[in-house]
Parts: sequence; structure tokens; C-alpha cells
Amino acid sequence: MKNKKLLIGIIVVLIIAVIGIVAAVFVSKNSDEEKAKNTVIDFFALIEEQNYEGMYQKTIDMNMSKEDFITRNKNIYEGIDAANIKIDITSINIEDGNYQAEYHEKMDTSAGAIEFNNVATVKKQDGEFKIYWNDSYIFPNLGADDKVRVSTVESTRGSILDRNGVALAEDRRNFTGWISSRKIRRKQR
Repeated sequence: MKNKKLLIGIIVVLIIAVIGIVAAVFVSKNSDEEKAKNTVIDFFALIEEQNYEGMYQKTIDMNMSKEDFITRNKNIYEGIDAANIKIDITSINIEDGNYQAEYHEKMDTSAGAIEFNNVATVKKQDGEFKIYWNDSYIFPNLGADDKVRVSTVESTRGSILDRNGVALAEDRRNFTGWISSRKIRRKQR
């Protein structure tokens, strides 16, 4: 009888230990997923604040110096007058021990509104989650050697002609030509 009670006690302790381990793993997994998500949120908040040094601190060591990283990001984001950057994380998945954060980004630029979907990789390094940064986080198809430039091209509207080929409206900087052609047209009648 004593052995039976001892066996039941051991089984109860083992069940409680297994439940505790499963709960700890579950909480740790959710905690890691939340930390990875917060890393992405914090990183993109730093972009909005134009805090490029802070961004660098959130990235995993890479083959780019701190100065080069800051210069590259600053030149691109400020060069396109990026503003109102909004990031919505659509999902976070774990793949090969790394978190893949899928997100939708929208920003206003001097070239108009830009929006795209992208994926950021978050890795755990020295117990801390960091962004595995590459140039495609700025724009999905941007490579390390690519440059971004915004230029304004003045468009032309073209001319509107009547059935006789006389200009009714022309793409000119002043209206003297149009007035002259109207006077000529009246004289021809």
C-alpha cells in the first residue's frame, strides 16, 4: 500500500512537472514572438523619427560600418522627403529559428505616396532580438549598390487645334501667341 501511494505521488509530481515545462515553453515561445514583433515595431518607429543611429543599434552586426549605414539610410529617406511612414505587421512566422515579420509599409514622399509589402528577418543575438538588415527594407527591390533619386519632369499638355489646324490652346508659358492667333483668325474671315 505504501509503495502504491509512493508511485501515485511520483506520477502526480511528474505530471505537474510536464505541465510546468509545457507552460514554460509556451510562454517563452509567445514571449519571443512578442519580443520579435516589438523589435520590428521599434525599428520602424526609429525610421519615422529619422533616428538612424538607433536603427543601427537594432541591427545585427553586418558588413557595413555604422557611418555608412547612417549615411545610406539618411540620404535615401531624407532625399525622397519620406514622411508619415506607417508600418502594419501582418504576420510573424518562425523559420529556421528566425522570425519572419511580414509587413505593409506606406509613406509619403516627394514623388507621391508609396506603399509595398515586405518581410523583415529578426534574429536572436546574445539574448536580444535584432533586425537582420539589408537594403531591401528601404524598398523591396533595392540592392546594396543601388541609388535612389527623385527628379521632377515637367510635362507638356499638347495643343488643341480646330478643324483648320488653328491652335485653340497651346502649351506655352504666356498667352500672347494664343491672342495673336485669335486676331489672325478673325482677320481671315
